[in-house]
Amino acid sequence: MAVTYTTILTAAALALLSGTAHSHMIMNTPTPYNLHGSAKLLQVDPLGPSYPFPCQGLTDAVSAATPLTAGASQLVNFTGGAQHGGGSCQFSLTYEYPPPADKTKWKTIYTLIGGCPVSAVGNLPKTGTDQDSRADALHCGNDSGTECIRQFDVPIPKALPNGNATFAWTWFNKIGDREVYMNCAPVSITGGADEKGFFEALPQMFLANVPGECTTGGGVLNIPNPGKYGKVLEQPAPGSEGSCPKAEGVPVFENGGSSSSPPPSESLVVIPITSTGAATSSSASLVVIPITTPLSTAASGFVTQTTTDVAAPVPTATAGSGSGSGSGSSGSQPCSANGAIVCFSPTSFGLCANGAAIPQPVAAGTTCTSGQIVRRSAKFVFW
Repeated sequence: MAVTYTTILTAAALALLSGTAHSHMIMNTPTPYNLHGSAKLLQVDPLGPSYPFPCQGLTDAVSAATPLTAGASQLVNFTGGAQHGGGSCQFSLTYEYPPPADKTKWKTIYTLIGGCPVSAVGNLPKTGTDQDSRADALHCGNDSGTECIRQFDVPIPKALPNGNATFAWTWFNKIGDREVYMNCAPVSITGGADEKGFFEALPQMFLANVPGECTTGGGVLNIPNPGKYGKVLEQPAPGSEGSCPKAEGVPVFENGGSSSSPPPSESLVVIPITSTGAATSSSASLVVIPITTPLSTAASGFVTQTTTDVAAPVPTATAGSGSGSGSGSSGSQPCSANGAIVCFSPTSFGLCANGAAIPQPVAAGTTCTSGQIVRRSAKFVFW
């Protein structure tokens, strides 16, 4: 029989499916229910009739609950061989046990739009398996690498109630069938509040792609009602909501509630788009930035982010005097998310554009750290 081009493509597709159909993703940190040593193991499959909402129906704690400190952050890591190019994720909590099937009892503390748990073209090459034969791939060791499995430090809000809870990861994959994945972990929260007012006011977990719920579209999902805390790691795809409620624009998130971050009144985020043609005027004017100011529209030549209304004298001189040719560091650096800040050092940064960031000096009195340019003790937001 002659081997045709169609035959080759069909065989390749079947091989791809057979190699990835049972090798999706799980959350491995914090330690989920039924991860190891249980008669019914945690599966890498999406939610469905065999693995129902919530938590695949699994609630056997085979290890001690993971301690969470309110006001700190929790490392979240993953295992898996089919990452579907990434997607959007949420991290949620419930204080009821067993974890309730009523989705309104689950409250979201952090949302990632795109880039979770990977930023990749498709599925990564398999590198091995865990002790229960779940496939795995290359790990980034950070939250910004590409073509590798990322890990995230999820802020645990300071005002969360103390007590035993269940921490959940939900994932809406970027490419492939319209699915939702969910793993849950027992946790114990300390250092927080003695009442549930803050928790009850959080948005409920978004749920789709299971019987009785809406169905998302393709690409990076713009999760509706994502809450105040999170990050936009990739731009959402038009029509990604499918038959679900449409989000009101790309979200602008506040700080994740970690006590380690500066309060809004003392933070400054300044991202020069260009450092050429510095102005010489020292005149000043008043500028008011509302809380809803999106990241890219606050002022010509600058991208800003703030969490409070502010008014202050704003000099007209351009931040920095470098030419963007690398005076703070030598050479450009690869990056993935357009518009993201890349810190070359505390005194130099680059703005990701078309896969590369070119170093340039930060504005006087600011430093680049953890993907932000920050100035403390300032009541204004940009020059």
